[in-house]
Amino acid sequence: MDLKSEALAFVAERDMLQRKAAQRVALLCNCGIEIEMLEMKDASARAFLVRRLRRLIERERIRGSNRHWSYDLNRHIALKQALDEIDGRKAPKTKPAPRRRRQRIVGFA
Repeated sequence: MDLKSEALAFVAERDMLQRKAAQRVALLCNCGIEIEMLEMKDASARAFLVRRLRRLIERERIRGSNRHWSYDLNRHIALKQALDEIDGRKAPKTKPAPRRRRQRIVGFA
């Protein structure tokens, strides 16, 4: 491996660890759930936690729409990412960009 690919791998791993830490903090502070304990839970407990996370995300969404002082976008994002990880599905990363039309300039030769 060359130096550039090693640097990219390091940055990707650091970003993943940072994202996991944010999810861990959001779950622990808001729900009292530790991610490590989720692996030991059965399917019914996991389904209960998924419903609980959905309810918490909805509460965050309501706080954000009401512009409440305690709304935190980072907490909202971390809860959503944790839900996606626990639920086993991946959210789409971005919407596809709309196709742009070429602009015609009239009057110039």
